[in-house]
Amino acid sequence: MFLKFFLMLSFIYSFSYADTFLDKERLQASKEKKLILLSISSEHCPYFVKMKKNIFDNVAYIQKITQSYVHVTIMNEDPRLPKSLHVKYLPTQYILSPKDLKIIDEFAGYMEPNHFIELLEEVYHQEIK
Repeated sequence: MFLKFFLMLSFIYSFSYADTFLDKERLQASKEKKLILLSISSEHCPYFVKMKKNIFDNVAYIQKITQSYVHVTIMNEDPRLPKSLHVKYLPTQYILSPKDLKIIDEFAGYMEPNHFIELLEEVYHQEIK
């Protein structure tokens, strides 16, 4: 009886959790007129480690990113990541619409910090007019 209850509860939880992927971030981005920057990587990806150190842990770059984006990092192996967003090359950055999580742009691999910020600013200004 307990096992049946546990399996049913697990199924309901996993189904409802999948339906809420990035809901909090979507709400925040919509409210603040921002886009969602979704970084997908793996813990052992040397290029993501380098991006994290040079961009995502740098206060000046984080301030620039958070002016226009809600940034979320998720590992490619995370079961919460929808199958449609699993990637072949790491790291991959998706720029998503908060309205419907439509992919606006995507790019894979390491980028120099200034180039990365310029690209984000360009996409933001094209999308949010």
